Amino acid sequence: MATVIKTFSTPSNYYVYDRETNSVLSVNQDEFSACRNVEMGKATEDDWSLLQKFTLQGYLKDSRLRKIEHPSTKYLKHYLEGNISQITIQICQSCNLRCTYCSYSGKYDNQREHSDRSMDLEKAKKCIDFFMARSRNAKNPSIGFYGGEPLMEIDKIKSCIDYIDDKYEGHNLSYTITTNGTILDENFVKYAEDKKINIAISLDGPKELHDKNRKYGDGSGSFDVIMKNIMKIKNAFPKFYKQIHFMTTVAPAVDLSCINEFYSVDTVMEDNMISFNTLSLFNIKDELSYDDLFYLTDKFQTTKVILSELGLYSPSKTSKLYNNYILNLARFYMSLSNMRMSEVSHPGGPCIPGIMRPFIDVDGYIYPCERVSEGSDVMKIGHIDTGFNLEKVAAMLNVGKLTELECMGCWSYTYCSLCVAASDGGNRLSGELRIKHCRNVQLQVLNTMRAICLLLENDYDFATKTLKGKAVVQR
Repeated sequence: MATVIKTFSTPSNYYVYDRETNSVLSVNQDEFSACRNVEMGKATEDDWSLLQKFTLQGYLKDSRLRKIEHPSTKYLKHYLEGNISQITIQICQSCNLRCTYCSYSGKYDNQREHSDRSMDLEKAKKCIDFFMARSRNAKNPSIGFYGGEPLMEIDKIKSCIDYIDDKYEGHNLSYTITTNGTILDENFVKYAEDKKINIAISLDGPKELHDKNRKYGDGSGSFDVIMKNIMKIKNAFPKFYKQIHFMTTVAPAVDLSCINEFYSVDTVMEDNMISFNTLSLFNIKDELSYDDLFYLTDKFQTTKVILSELGLYSPSKTSKLYNNYILNLARFYMSLSNMRMSEVSHPGGPCIPGIMRPFIDVDGYIYPCERVSEGSDVMKIGHIDTGFNLEKVAAMLNVGKLTELECMGCWSYTYCSLCVAASDGGNRLSGELRIKHCRNVQLQVLNTMRAICLLLENDYDFATKTLKGKAVVQR
């Protein structure tokens, strides 16, 4: 197979990503031009002569990749029998809000719509037993309670935890609950503190932006109610309150800069972890896109973080929404290495379905996680009464086979982030759907590499930030 590389540049330097060795090479302008010809399949003998110093070191070689197959495929049965690290139980489907962008709003193909159904206690206990029997090798096993709005079933959640305490005495489980915050009260927070339950609250920034999407059924906003509850909790449980995680959904046509400003000046959440996500574009019925202002604001915020790391900008002026940006860059940097690609491998992206955080709906059906469509038959990978369907799990794990030809020639193969949700065709896994999202993934990978190179050009030391590091940019 031909040489697979990607050329890119920063304002100061030229670079080439060599997929075969998973390395970033620093090159001069002439070498960059030669590499560009290699990338486009138009390289001449003069080009290869100019690049000889790299080829002699083992770079820019033809790819060894011959077959797409995930290395964990042969161990699936073993993993699923004892290595599940986290499970998410859909304790109910009912919710007291009707958020405009909700995945259950009817705007997504293959997804269920709002309902008032809930999981009965006996089935919830079966979910717990199912998990406990298959998590014996997990280091930090965790159970999450999910909705709808899970706090509409507070008594059932408490009964589940009581069941675990009684039947599995001495367990080392942790718990998580994601809530819209509208019915979160001091009584439950006291219980959560006692039981070491991690709480995540959905809050979309300032009132005018939050209330635009996170509404009650009558159209009224939920911001004031949530903030009132938050203040009560902060005053009554100041230590525990600092552990609460706030999650923001940035919808299209929402000004990201206003959200940044809100979290920068609001002292109520000054000590809390804040994160944000965008809406899923998988299987959405109507065309959805983020405007140029969103991407410009995002770029501006990441640039401020980079300048801050280089001592050229005040850390206090960077956005809390981007607190993990450098950590993510460091993880990417640490993954770069001078290693030849295997003849048999799989693109990055899919987790091992059923291991990371399987999701169980009110009927007991198992899905890879809570982010996939519950109305899609192909996403069901088992049931708590019958266990996992190994054939379906293996197909999901090897979803790259659907686009094997395209993947084998793709420069961002190793860092592909497309999970199986991108291939959800309802009753089948679809390569056609998967390939539609490739361009966005490649742009994300390219931006990450540029940011890393910008930091390295300014003598940034990833080693001191990650405790151990290695040189990956070659001259």
